[in-house]
Amino acid sequence: MARHLPAELWTIEDAARELHPVMTAEQVRALIALAGLQPVGKRPPGPHGGRPAKLYDGEQLRRAHAVVAALLIVA
Repeated sequence: MARHLPAELWTIEDAARELHPVMTAEQVRALIALAGLQPVGKRPPGPHGGRPAKLYDGEQLRRAHAVVAALLIVA
């Protein structure tokens, strides 16, 4: 059976650019570790090669971000 991939896949850099309030890539890495999120795939390297970027479920990142942002606003 084929594995279902989420509709929106983000790299760490995508998440840093798309999440509001904005986070740095380092903060997104910390959010991923804190939430225990696992990559759902890898983006193929570009024409110049390099390491494939890990892809994360955009909706999971949004939900984790919403929880953390709410905690920081309250603090």
